[in-house]
Amino acid sequence: MSWLTSQHMPVPDALPVSVLLLVRDELADVRELLPTLAFAREVVVVWDAQGDPATRDVAALLGARVHAHALAGFGAQRVFALSQCTQEWVLWLDADERLEAGAAEAIADHIRSAVGAPLAFVRRTWFLGQRIRFCGWQGEVIVRLFRREGAAFDDARVHEKLLLPAGAASRDGRARITHHSYRTWADCVRKMHRYAEANAEQAYAQGRRASVLDAWLRPPLRFLRQYVFQLGVLDGVRGAQVCWLAAAQVHEKYARLRELGARAAR
Repeated sequence: MSWLTSQHMPVPDALPVSVLLLVRDELADVRELLPTLAFAREVVVVWDAQGDPATRDVAALLGARVHAHALAGFGAQRVFALSQCTQEWVLWLDADERLEAGAAEAIADHIRSAVGAPLAFVRRTWFLGQRIRFCGWQGEVIVRLFRREGAAFDDARVHEKLLLPAGAASRDGRARITHHSYRTWADCVRKMHRYAEANAEQAYAQGRRASVLDAWLRPPLRFLRQYVFQLGVLDGVRGAQVCWLAAAQVHEKYARLRELGARAAR
């Protein structure tokens, strides 16, 4: 089901880009993000039908083409969203991401260059108001602009992957994204539970099982890896919090995976 508004009209000089965006309850993010995407010919928003209708309505009022689709996993949701895109190029963003200054120009130059290769972006993530420079989050480079033809997503419940024809991605120093995924402690806890549950269910569906040792030994090892070996200590208190949350998510994932296995064995 889609919500189309009379305000949804292609901008004559806009780039042949479909912005692909999944939302649920991100009302404030949608209000802030969509006005920055006027360079694209269309914005395709797929709204989880179990979410806040106000998010759907504001996206439509801001000119997006909105489709309601129940979330059955992030991979499947992106597959559906990609099928709704109509432009030659697709820019994949999350609601809590923002293009940095110069990124839109980098996109325009890349498309006009007729290279045809996907464009990779540097992503910098902020946690509770502080940029995280270590903790394993440093040096993140991800492909976010690609030609629609031949592109696909896998059907993973979480951490879905973009599948593209073989070939190296281009780089442009202006192509940068800022990621504000964790604005409040409540955001952190909510996402920790959500991703732990989805990761456990995905692992179980893939035939994996967990023991008590998995639930209790893997979390401190994760903390050690991110805090010590990936230099999270250099991010101060926020770095310690990031690493603790990562360890807590690992514990919850394997505890849930063990529970799923025990339930099936009854």
